[in-house]
Amino acid sequence: MNSTFNYCPQGMAKSAAFIFYRPGNGKVSSNVFYSPAAMDIIMRAKPSGKKEKEAFPDISLFCDKWKKLMDKKCEEIGSESEGNAGRSCFIDIIKSQKRLYAVRGTVLSDSPENVNRDEWPHLFILNRTYSDQANIAKSFRKWHLNKREQEIVQLLLDDYSNKEIAQHLNLSCNTIKGYLKLLMRKLDVNSRAGIISKLLTG
Repeated sequence: MNSTFNYCPQGMAKSAAFIFYRPGNGKVSSNVFYSPAAMDIIMRAKPSGKKEKEAFPDISLFCDKWKKLMDKKCEEIGSESEGNAGRSCFIDIIKSQKRLYAVRGTVLSDSPENVNRDEWPHLFILNRTYSDQANIAKSFRKWHLNKREQEIVQLLLDDYSNKEIAQHLNLSCNTIKGYLKLLMRKLDVNSRAGIISKLLTG
């Protein structure tokens, strides 16, 4: 069972959107502390796969997802052997109404006392990203995206699924998957969210 608490540490701006997450271990429930700004964003978003929004969303569902993404990212870069404390990296993009937010995660502890990595606390920061056409066009030029890649990215920004992109461009789903793999390789990312973040944040 997860426990969720509204908590804003003294000295941290209330306008900052952050979530502190300490995973549970089966015997102890996980704890989630968040700022009012983070709750406001989460209230207007929903984890993928959820059909309906709940009146009071379980922030731990987002945290569980982000922790898994952080674990995967750490494995890919082999950072565990070097230590993770204080390491911050981009892990996800969430859509809250019509706004996009980039999620950055930081592992807060890798001390010898916390032998089980699954129990290390995490800090997630949610930052607004802007997809104005001037910045997008600049990113397209910077990364040398061709016309078809640009069309796909524009649809990604509008939160289209692979199937919807394929239908919109009159292409097969496999072709879209191929384009997305090429985009990920070109931008040095490993997810759809990574493509968006790289192009919006440079």
